[in-house]
Amino acid sequence: MLTVALSFAVMFVAGTAAAMADAPTGGAWPDGEKKSDLDLLLLFGGGTLVLFVVVALFGLLTARNNYVPPAPSTELATTSDNAPVQH
Repeated sequence: MLTVALSFAVMFVAGTAAAMADAPTGGAWPDGEKKSDLDLLLLFGGGTLVLFVVVALFGLLTARNNYVPPAPSTELATTSDNAPVQH
């Protein structure tokens, strides 16, 4: 459990630092236009959502079961002594 919590903390700090580094600092560059909440949601949430969809589609495509059962018949399944078996 400690490993999970530590991993989360490291990823959170790294993600926060990357999110704050989306614009240069200092007086060398003028301030650009501000991003809207929708832009930020698409920037940080869109990539994650696309990744989940791609992984899910890959899983669905690779885990197909191509088994085709035999056609139903009216014959009784029998044992080795040819006595009828109740299923």
